[in-house]
Amino acid sequence: MPVDADGNKVTVVNMILKIDDDFIREWHPRYDLTEDDEPTYQMLVDTVAQAKREISKETFLAIWNWKGAMRVIRHVKIEEYDTLYAVAFRHAVSEPPERKLAALLALPGIDAPTGSTIIHFIHPETMPIVDVRTVEVLFEAGLIPTTHRDLKHYEAFRKAIAKISRDCPGWTLRQIDRALFAYHKHKRRQDT
Repeated sequence: MPVDADGNKVTVVNMILKIDDDFIREWHPRYDLTEDDEPTYQMLVDTVAQAKREISKETFLAIWNWKGAMRVIRHVKIEEYDTLYAVAFRHAVSEPPERKLAALLALPGIDAPTGSTIIHFIHPETMPIVDVRTVEVLFEAGLIPTTHRDLKHYEAFRKAIAKISRDCPGWTLRQIDRALFAYHKHKRRQDT
């Protein structure tokens, strides 16, 4: 049992991580201490918005590269982009939020993390990117029941991010994501 400086036994209370305005205010600026992709992110959001939520093959490859998923691009059938992927992306736009990701997961090479990234760029204000870092922080905060990053668990993840957004209305989805990502990256650095 732990003891204080005077040798008295103390009870350790596990503090659950609280994701609120203060958390986002503290952590989202720290994202830029380890990542330098914000200009590219903003350019991609603008590109997709200007194209009325259409994603060209070039934009798809740029998003894939931004995600850092080029190591698994070999599973994508890029030669079928216009007839397979672009069609599925257009279809996903009209689906309700809880079905958008499912509309993409039948595509070769697309899993929940990469699919949610594509959906995010189409709907950056409402559809979060499921990422190992953000999932682990939400799990640590008790906001989701698992660290699995698949279609079965995406809706719980999306709802947790939506709740944070409702509870902290002054912040964008991107700022929330940046805060979660930065917290995870800096926390892991401190833990090692």
